[in-house]
Amino acid sequence: MAVQDFLKRLEVKDRADTQHAKALNPDTRPLEPHRRTYGPWQFVTLWVITGSFNIGGWTTGSSLIALGLNVWQAMLTVIIGNILVGFLCVMSGAPGAKWHIGFPMIQKCSWGTNAFAFIVIQRVFLACIWFSTQVFWGGQCVKVFLTAIWPSFANVNTPLANGTMTTGDFASFIIFTILYLPLCWIKPEKYKIPFLVSCSIVIPTIFVSLIWFTAKAHGAGALVSDVGSAGVVQAHGSHLGWMMVLGICTNISSISVHIFVQSDYTRYARKPKDQLLAQLIMVPSGTIVVALIGILCTSCAAQLFPEQEVFTALQEHYDNSSRSRAAVAFAMLAFGVAQFGMVVANNGVSAGIDLAALFPRFFTIRRGMLCMAALSFVIQPWQLLNGASKFLTVLGGYGVFLGPMTGVMFADYFLLRKRQIKLSDLYNDSSSGIYRYWKGLNWRAPVAWAMGVWPTLPGFAQFVQHGALDTLPGWSYLYYISYPFGLTVSILVFVALNKFFPVSGLGDVDDLDYYGTFGPAETSSLNGMEAESGEEIHLGREDNKAISVDKV
Repeated sequence: MAVQDFLKRLEVKDRADTQHAKALNPDTRPLEPHRRTYGPWQFVTLWVITGSFNIGGWTTGSSLIALGLNVWQAMLTVIIGNILVGFLCVMSGAPGAKWHIGFPMIQKCSWGTNAFAFIVIQRVFLACIWFSTQVFWGGQCVKVFLTAIWPSFANVNTPLANGTMTTGDFASFIIFTILYLPLCWIKPEKYKIPFLVSCSIVIPTIFVSLIWFTAKAHGAGALVSDVGSAGVVQAHGSHLGWMMVLGICTNISSISVHIFVQSDYTRYARKPKDQLLAQLIMVPSGTIVVALIGILCTSCAAQLFPEQEVFTALQEHYDNSSRSRAAVAFAMLAFGVAQFGMVVANNGVSAGIDLAALFPRFFTIRRGMLCMAALSFVIQPWQLLNGASKFLTVLGGYGVFLGPMTGVMFADYFLLRKRQIKLSDLYNDSSSGIYRYWKGLNWRAPVAWAMGVWPTLPGFAQFVQHGALDTLPGWSYLYYISYPFGLTVSILVFVALNKFFPVSGLGDVDDLDYYGTFGPAETSSLNGMEAESGEEIHLGREDNKAISVDKV
């Protein structure tokens, strides 16, 4: 009895609990007009913080040079790869922008009301890893910041966790955690001000860093003219061609999780078209600019401070002068603020809505973020980043699995359902729901996904074990193009399976606006009828009659 009382207290308030709406709570429901606050500029600032102007965007170009590409070859792969990413993001975000539902609910359309958990659980797993590593990188920003302000903080360096971190690392990790936790209380629809503040700090810092480093190095540095100065062996011939292909696909695969879950953000769009130009322009342009600046600053730093980390070297090289320390402190403040966006707005929001979809009785987005914050200590990212290189290589190549998942979603939404979704049946687990399939499983989805995955696995395993220098004839090349290959194969197989084994309900939509989703802020029609907003929000149906509850 005490356990039941305790669980009752943990339940999410304002949650529908009717027979056909057990999956519905305030964060999994289709969003009402007043919660949809993202216009084009909000999507621009979203991508500045979560997509490009951050530590990951800074290191994009230099990581591609390690494949044997020179600077301009690496930048060509960044340009081509991220133009494709822009189009993929618009396509992935289209269901959320039109129907105002998140990524987990969209997976029910193609996988089924129970089997969607297979996809969402994988996303939660990835979120656990990337959330914790982003917190650790944020902690490193705090560490360098504190060392710049108080140089004696560098002496807080007692080894911990088998030498994978120091007491200074752990203290900084805790400080960064304490700093971002208050942001978990901000609802995603109210991120406008935090995004603007972050952009106003990090964008000038990136460009000021470029100006300072190129001025001090009297140019772009030695790396631009000769990657051999950094110990990189330049690729040639057919190997160069395949490394450029791998570079293009790496740009896509490295952000494949963010591509896949775009509807978690586009669901907040005021109108479906608000995401279009912002994503098509900002997604590639932001990454291209920051990747180039990152390469140039790294090239200059390699000339000015050989074999040292850029900003730490800046401080040490200039004898810990007050000016150099202030410069380093401000730079780390900017990158730390960007990390808030990566932790909370990027991984936190997606993990939160995933957990809310899996456990709507107990989780909201905020509770999901707090759960991730606790798990970040359990995951021990310092062990992963400093002692598990193969594990990180596996995570970096997870596009092998995500490409086919995205293909199934595209085939179902664009080709089979013609962009139509019956919202009420997403929350209906009874046999009458069109997304119930066979006991909540649409077997066509896992078959199509598996067909897109298996041809790339031998090359993937070879890459994890030996890198790009030791290839497995044929199989390695399939891995190099794994994301577009898997996406295409899964689309073709899924469409073919539905052709030979058709499902019912394709193109069906609700006859009424049961959730108050299509109100005055947006003109829409359902089954040819003009949608109206009223005093009540309808959460489900029984015997073709609407069941209504008080507005949540």
